[in-house]
Amino acid sequence: MNFCSILLGLGISSLGLSVFGQSNPFLRPGSQNARPPAIIKPAPPPPPPKPLNTNLELRGFFKFDGEWYFSIFDKVKNKGVWLQKGERYDDGKVEVESFNEETEIVKMKNGLTLTLKKSDNKVLPVPSAMPVKKPVPSKKPPIPTRTQPPRPASRNLTIPPRTPSIPQRPK
Repeated sequence: MNFCSILLGLGISSLGLSVFGQSNPFLRPGSQNARPPAIIKPAPPPPPPKPLNTNLELRGFFKFDGEWYFSIFDKVKNKGVWLQKGERYDDGKVEVESFNEETEIVKMKNGLTLTLKKSDNKVLPVPSAMPVKKPVPSKKPPIPTRTQPPRPASRNLTIPPRTPSIPQRPK
């Protein structure tokens, strides 16, 4: 039995080698070839950190005697100041570093850039001391009504009195 099982095992193994040693007829040509290594793209650099105080607004600027002045408004504190280049505000947290006249961009010391806010082309309501009268709507012309022809005055109608009709019982 051992001898038969050994021969049978050798026959199956040689058969298996001959069948499995061939390429698979169902695969596409060239699919067994070695593939080129995958190209791995490097991760993009992280975004720059946000500035510490993004609640600042540039409200205006002007040039006087060759010096630029900038109106910086802090929305959290609801307070604005006029600063020159190099001046500090809020314990040194806010400082103007540079100004580009062509693009009208102010660069702050912490890397924050400020520009003037574009207008929305809206008219804002302004409170006034005197009340504003609303315009009176124009009066509409009266709509003509249907008139009935006048009745002649000579014709008087008199309605005769009714005689009461009380039913009587038959006797």
